[in-house]
Amino acid sequence: MVSSKARPIYDSAAFKIPFIYTLRELYRYRYLIGHLVSRDLKVRYKRSLLGFAWVMLNPLLLMGSLAFAFSSLFSGQHIEIYVLSGILLWNTFAQGTTAAMSSMHANSGTLRRVYVPASVFVFSAVGSALINLLFSLVPFTILAMLFGILPTWRWLYLIIPIFQLILLCMGIGLIVSSLAVFFVDTIEIYAALLQVYFFLTPVMYPLTILPVTALQFQKFNPMFYILTNFRQVILEQRFPALRLTLGATFFALLILLIGWIIFSKVKDRFAYRL
Repeated sequence: MVSSKARPIYDSAAFKIPFIYTLRELYRYRYLIGHLVSRDLKVRYKRSLLGFAWVMLNPLLLMGSLAFAFSSLFSGQHIEIYVLSGILLWNTFAQGTTAAMSSMHANSGTLRRVYVPASVFVFSAVGSALINLLFSLVPFTILAMLFGILPTWRWLYLIIPIFQLILLCMGIGLIVSSLAVFFVDTIEIYAALLQVYFFLTPVMYPLTILPVTALQFQKFNPMFYILTNFRQVILEQRFPALRLTLGATFFALLILLIGWIIFSKVKDRFAYRL
């Protein structure tokens, strides 16, 4: 006997608002995102002798060399922590957005054969970068204490710049992953632009050495706001100014919104271009 209870029917021609529909699909596949993040971390460190220690090894080597080479540029103390905090956040941004951009091609077989929301792969790439950052904060805190910076309750505020960073990574990741599907050269172009952006952002040098033109650029640089928010809590033991917090949040949400709109409009054509 056939039940009279109504059953959901999938209709590909049904009217959908792309933005809302993509968000709902992402929530439905949240467990898959968690699985992909776990798989990525296991594959990356499966045969590694030092495991997650590599998350901090490269930043530590770079921090040491930069602090030694550019120590004359800094007038304050804690050069090492200033540089290391910038490198950690920047590496998260670069890793998350680059992996998100490559995720469409890396999972092209899955996208062509079965239905999986394409945004799942973008968000899992950013999620892996976030987990790496969280692991790296443990040795970072130990090093900060060795250099005389003791954690206080204000460090709880670090959740905010980290959250702003992840929102920014998601927005940029959605944009570049959409472009990479239709224009393969996007991968090389983005790598070059990322290097330029790195040197335009005070990751490893103090803001005071920048010329006026570069200082004006920082007003529209979301990574500048995020780095400053993060560093002020740790190095100055105070909460950032409200304009810095609002600036970082505004740019992160704006870029995420732009990326979400672009991605939602073109995602249905991915399977035909991969």
